[in-house]
Formats: sequence, structure tokens, C-alpha cells
Amino acid sequence: MQSIGRAIGLLLFLFSVEAMAHGEDKPGPSGGFIKMPGGFHTEVVADGKHNIRIYLLDMAWKNPLVKSSNVSVELRLSAKPGVEQPCFPKSDHFVCRFPNELGIDREGTLIVRATRNGAKGTDAVYKLPLKLEPKSGHSVDHSGHGH
Repeated sequence: MQSIGRAIGLLLFLFSVEAMAHGEDKPGPSGGFIKMPGGFHTEVVADGKHNIRIYLLDMAWKNPLVKSSNVSVELRLSAKPGVEQPCFPKSDHFVCRFPNELGIDREGTLIVRATRNGAKGTDAVYKLPLKLEPKSGHSVDHSGHGH
């Protein structure tokens, strides 16, 4: 019985690692960077050094939604404390602006905290500067995402 529990635990661990890495190797539908913090995807698109757009997408990387949703971000740059910023809804995405002395072109971390249509996700953590994360040793099939 104990070995069955271990096997199930191992499968859950492997599934969660794959789910957490889902999409990091392909650009999103708006050309941004994808993370999967729960039952939805976040797509971060840089608009210069001080602004980002965040799309809250469904499981198929479609249907961006702002209704019954919210986003905030935390920018953690090397050797500086984190800075929390609210994000503001537009028609199909959220806009986040950072003060001029901060920029997403530097080394650090961007943490996106999102709720899509009432479903709260875990923190989506993006390494800065933003870049696609190639997969080592395996590939992920994104054919169901429609892009």
C-alpha cells in the first residue's frame, strides 16, 4: 500500500512540475510570455521598460477576460525591496505601470497575482528580463492552444 501512495505522489509531483512550466517555451497569442497559475494562463507583454499588459487567458490561450477579474504585480529587482503595483483593466487586458526608476529590462523577478472570472491563481513568477525558457530534454505539445 505504501508503494502505491509513493507512486501516486510521484505522479502528482511530475504533473505539477509540468503544469507549472506550461507555456514558457512558446510566445502567447499577443507575443508575450505565458505562465499557468491555475485554471487559466497569464500572458505578460512588455510595452517598453515601464509598462506591461497582462492578459488573463483560458486554458486554450484564448478569450482574454477582465470581467470579475483583477491583477496586481510585484517587481523585485536585484538589491532592491519589492514594489507592489496595481494594474488597471482595459477592454481585454490589464495595464501595469512602474515608476521611472524601475524597469522590467533589469535583472529581477516579476510576480503576477491574478484572479480570472473569480478563480484565484497562485503567484505567476516571471524572471526578468523577460525571455522564453527553452525546455531541456523534452517538448510540450501546444497544438491544442490554437496558435
